[in-house]
Amino acid sequence: MNINAVDLNLLKAFDALYQERHVGRAGARIGLAQPSMSNALARLRALFDDPLFLRSPEGMLPTARADALAPQIRQALTLVAEMLHQPEFDPLRAEDHVTIAAPDLVVLTLAPALMRALECRAPRLKVSFQPLDKTRCVEQLENEEVELVIGHFGRLPARLHRRAVRSDEFVCIARQGHPAVGPDLSLEAFLTARHALMTLSRDFEGEVDRALKRLGHRREVMMSCAQFTALPHVIAASDLIATVPASLADAARKAGCEVFPLPIDMPTWQTEMVWTQKCQATPLGRFLVAEVEACARISRPS
Repeated sequence: MNINAVDLNLLKAFDALYQERHVGRAGARIGLAQPSMSNALARLRALFDDPLFLRSPEGMLPTARADALAPQIRQALTLVAEMLHQPEFDPLRAEDHVTIAAPDLVVLTLAPALMRALECRAPRLKVSFQPLDKTRCVEQLENEEVELVIGHFGRLPARLHRRAVRSDEFVCIARQGHPAVGPDLSLEAFLTARHALMTLSRDFEGEVDRALKRLGHRREVMMSCAQFTALPHVIAASDLIATVPASLADAARKAGCEVFPLPIDMPTWQTEMVWTQKCQATPLGRFLVAEVEACARISRPS
C-alpha cells in the first residue's frame, strides 16, 4: 500500500464507525453528512480490500479485519493528535532551564531586573548566564547550547532573529577627589592621566585609542583586564581613570567613582539579543525574549 495515496481523514471515519456502529452517528461525530460518510466507508473497503463493517439489526458490525485494525488506527490518531496539540504555556508552572550568553556588563546590569521579574512570573525557571564568545555564538544558538546571546554584534546570518534592547555610549570614571580631575574632565586632563582599559585582547589599545590616533592624540594605558565589572573597584582605589559604557555608571558610583562625559566624540552603539527561529517557535522562547526585552528597558543607564 502506498502511504502517499492514503487520505488520513479515512482513518477518522473508520474510528468513528468502529465507535458508533452507525453510519449517520459516525458522520455526525466527525462532521460529515451521511452520503459523505457512506463514500468514506466505500473508500475504506477498497483501501483495505475488506468489507470492514457489515449491516445487521444491531448496527454496522466490524469484521475480524476491522477488529484487528481498530487499535492500530486509534493509536495512530492519538499520536497525530498529541503531535498537533501544543499545551498552554503557564510561566508559573514552567520548570525549565534556559541559558543566556552575555558579557559580564550585561549580566551586572540585566540579571538583577530579570531575576526579580522571574521570581514573580516564572519562579521555577532556572537561568544560566554564560560568557559570550562571539566566535561561537551562532554555533551555540543553532546547537541549542544557549537560548539567547546578548551583546554588540556586526553581521549575523539572516536566519537568526535579532533585536536591539539598549543603546549605550562611553563615559569616563575616576575616583572621588582625583587630583587631576576637577568638576569637569577636560581633554588635557584626559590625555595626561594614566588609564585602565577593558579589552579581550592582550594589547593596550582599544576603540578610544584608535579614535585619539585619528585626532593626533594618544593616551597612556597602564592596565588592561578582560572584565568591565572589575574596573570601578580598581579606579576607586587608584589614580587611574577608565573609559567605560554608560551602563556601568551606576555600579561605578556605588564603588566610589565619579562619572564624567568623554571629552571626545565617540559613536553610540546598540546592545542586541539574538535567538533562533526554533526558539521563537516555542512558548518558552517567546516568553524569555519578551522578559529580557522588558527588563533591558527597566535597566537602561541613568
